[in-house]
Amino acid sequence: MASFTAVSGVLEALKSYLEQYKDLPGAGSVSVEILSSEGLKAGPVDATNKVGIYLHRISIDPFGRNRHLPAKPGLGNQPRKELPLNLHILLIGWSKTSFEHILLAWAMQILGSGTELDVSDIEDHISGDSSGWQDQDRVQILPEDMSSEDFMRMWDSLPHDYILSAPYIIKTLRLEPLTEQVIGPVQTIVLPIGEPE
Repeated sequence: MASFTAVSGVLEALKSYLEQYKDLPGAGSVSVEILSSEGLKAGPVDATNKVGIYLHRISIDPFGRNRHLPAKPGLGNQPRKELPLNLHILLIGWSKTSFEHILLAWAMQILGSGTELDVSDIEDHISGDSSGWQDQDRVQILPEDMSSEDFMRMWDSLPHDYILSAPYIIKTLRLEPLTEQVIGPVQTIVLPIGEPE
């Protein structure tokens, strides 16, 4: 289980994963950049060849909503529901030149039809001394099935005109709930009823 810092940590881990292959023959000089909404709006500022990673939506994974975590010591038998998140990203050929299709194809070939990142890939990119990731925690990066109509409608809502891109989904980030407050013993307060004498 992880904390909210896992969202940025997973994006950084994906960036590092892609950068491992930046020296593939034919890839030229490729770098990877995590794009903010402002960065996407501004567009490429130079002719550097980059692959952009843009997080455009976070959703609740419907298949993980009813999973519970083991009770923590001192909290009784209170159920602890995990928060399962899916990250919807765009891989973008981020270039001012006609090289953008090569950049996108490069990134898509590396990720293939499914890539897994585990705790060893992710832990180094999460801030704080205790990220909460366990050995069995992992995420999958998969092509997202999206119709052309939905894809273009999504781009219409983004702060930039269409750029060559491919939708992917990162699933499932299992966030731990905030630590519940320990409930002390119930005390009874007796209040008098009626008119005081």
